Amino acid sequence: MSETSGQAQPPSSTDTNQALTLVHEGWNHLQLQRPLAAWAAWQRALRIIPEFPQAREALSCLESASDLPVAARVEHRFQAPDQPEKRSRWDRLIQAGDLEDLEKAADLFGSLSIEDPADAAAWFNRALCLAWSGRNGEAISCLDRVVRLRSADNPEKAIAAWTLAEVLRQGAGAETLADDLRYAWVLTWSDSDTLRLLGACPTLQKKASPQDPVSGAPQFPNAQVYEWLDRPMPEPVSWLTLSDVPRLLATVIITPQSLRLSSPDPLALERVREPLLQAIGDPGREILREAAPLPLPLADAAVWTFRRPEALDDETEGRLAREAVEHFYEDFWIHLPRHGLGDLSPLQASRAAKAGDPIALIQLTAVVRLREQMGARPRTASLYQGYPFDRLRHRLGLELDNPASVDPEDTACMSEDQLDHLELDHLTLPGLAEAFLSAAALGDDRRTARIAAQLVKTPGMDSSSVVNPDLFAVLVREAIRVDNPRDALQWLERGRETHGGRDRRTYEIWNAEIHARTGDPDVALAQYQTMLSEGGLETSQILDAAEDLLVNGHAEHAGPLLELATERADREGNPINIERAQRLSREEMPEASAE
Repeated sequence: MSETSGQAQPPSSTDTNQALTLVHEGWNHLQLQRPLAAWAAWQRALRIIPEFPQAREALSCLESASDLPVAARVEHRFQAPDQPEKRSRWDRLIQAGDLEDLEKAADLFGSLSIEDPADAAAWFNRALCLAWSGRNGEAISCLDRVVRLRSADNPEKAIAAWTLAEVLRQGAGAETLADDLRYAWVLTWSDSDTLRLLGACPTLQKKASPQDPVSGAPQFPNAQVYEWLDRPMPEPVSWLTLSDVPRLLATVIITPQSLRLSSPDPLALERVREPLLQAIGDPGREILREAAPLPLPLADAAVWTFRRPEALDDETEGRLAREAVEHFYEDFWIHLPRHGLGDLSPLQASRAAKAGDPIALIQLTAVVRLREQMGARPRTASLYQGYPFDRLRHRLGLELDNPASVDPEDTACMSEDQLDHLELDHLTLPGLAEAFLSAAALGDDRRTARIAAQLVKTPGMDSSSVVNPDLFAVLVREAIRVDNPRDALQWLERGRETHGGRDRRTYEIWNAEIHARTGDPDVALAQYQTMLSEGGLETSQILDAAEDLLVNGHAEHAGPLLELATERADREGNPINIERAQRLSREEMPEASAE
């Protein structure tokens, strides 16, 4: 305070410049998806000028950021040592150190953790210093130690630490640890390629070019933007179900020299590879593949790959959005391996947790917690339609935060154990159908076949939409797995009887495959030849048949089919089939290929 005026002296130009530099540094950190480092930079600016308005405004923006999860915008504080003897050791080092300097503070807590590798608080505080410095990868490594040290004595602190790690892994400096990525393919391109692609792929939907947020002008003035859907868009009727609406396979940006495909789902990109190369007639076209972490606000972008027709009524729109979230998390996301789960999928981590692995339990709980925070953001709340993440916890066998939010009889989100012990006799046809779909999404034919067998015994089962070739495929596969080809053929015949002529060819192909896989290639080849005489097999299906015979050790029987498929592929000029036929021919005669 000034003795003459009684007012605070204005900050010097040096202080102002230093504070401004830190404010800019913070915004750069935020742009690089490092919100903790941004927070720390702005706090350091306030230490130089306590009420610096630019820093106050930046912190206010971070605290109220509606696009960030809570763990990314709350204030994280140092933890104190757990035991008195540790406190005295801490006091000795801290008094001689400098906690205001983040690098020195990180080294100080590093020294404490070296002296006592079991000091979880020291590891956590070092992680904070590293995160505040923008060293996200190193911070995650420290938080991993915290989880292992805290899992037994303080699981809640361990969960909080790993929730923080989930935030850090999407930031710059932790690219190799990120779990939510944007995948992109880039190909050299020409105008003639565009004409061929648009003519061959009717599910490419034209979209407006993205606009510059400041000028409003197109960001890519020479580009055409499309969405590649997996099926045509249906009419906007109130009885639509999730299976009726298309899913986005890729966003397509075409410029005069290149084509760029992008998606948060790499498997979706693989689905467009064959039709893309087939459309342009160039199976050898080089594809440059890229992957980069998604910005933290878009880490859940894969949830929103379903597309709904315009002009839907609000109720149908909301119902489909909720169904999309349920399907994504409970049927799809649970199978995706994650660095944050030790490269296990959530479903695999849940099995490890059930088997008594405390680390898997902590990590899985934290991963689900951050997804829940993503769903609770104000800007996405309407998209999630109130989805209770206790459904996902229920699916994965985790403890529920609010048990009242989940119907214990809802088979759609039951865990593996619950479906394994589900009493089937009292279930109605719709209940069995839902249980079948739930089990099928978990991916174990043994579990699914038990429910499928009960379903096909239920009166009126012909009217259920789930009684289709996929259901009988489960029963056939399970019979083959237990080395019971007789049951496999009986299930196949039951499916054929159920569906009449609708899927006759599908069942005939399966019949031949069963004989090929159970040591009866003569019958398999005869059945394929009968189908060929009826003109019922496409070139790709003939190649499937030849490959199935080859895989099962019947090269002699595969030969005639492969020869026919090669002739057809050459005549039709389909580059994908030509390439595949050539590959299978090399596999058929490996010795000749070697010569």
